[in-house]
Amino acid sequence: MLLPSNRNPRLNSSINPRLNSSINPRLNSSINPRLNSFINPLLNSSINPRMNSSINPRLNSSINPRLNSSINPRLNSSINPRLNSSINPRLNSSYKGLYVFDLDNNILAFIVSVNDRIIHVFNFNNENIMYGVLHTRGGFALFNLDNEYIGHFESDSKSGFNQFDLDNNWVASVK
Repeated sequence: MLLPSNRNPRLNSSINPRLNSSINPRLNSSINPRLNSFINPLLNSSINPRMNSSINPRLNSSINPRLNSSINPRLNSSINPRLNSSINPRLNSSYKGLYVFDLDNNILAFIVSVNDRIIHVFNFNNENIMYGVLHTRGGFALFNLDNEYIGHFESDSKSGFNQFDLDNNWVASVK
């Protein structure tokens, strides 16, 4: 996948966490859930779907893609990149959505914003690999397609996010 240089962290130092300490949770404690309890789901129940039913798709049908067809890409073509070329970065060179990068800045996936609370993450085979539910701190609780809680996105203090697993290990950046 060829990205415009301004969207590519390998070419744009302002979105590269290795070169921009303000977006690197290892160097900026305010965006590191291990050091900031406000963004740590283990310490902040309002952002933990195991403790907050409003962000738990197993307990809230309005945010469960299996039970709400409007947020299910298999049933809603407008949020399915296989069926809607405007949200498919391989077919739309001016795609405005976010991308997920590993910690070596390799592109892994892209994000489709469904509404003001739900996002879906797709790999570049256009397979839905996870989805997110907005939590009270402006990040997202992440779920696999079986509605299991698998991690979270937290703000990188700029216009993106950092992805953390359930143990608050930094695993990816979202730009």
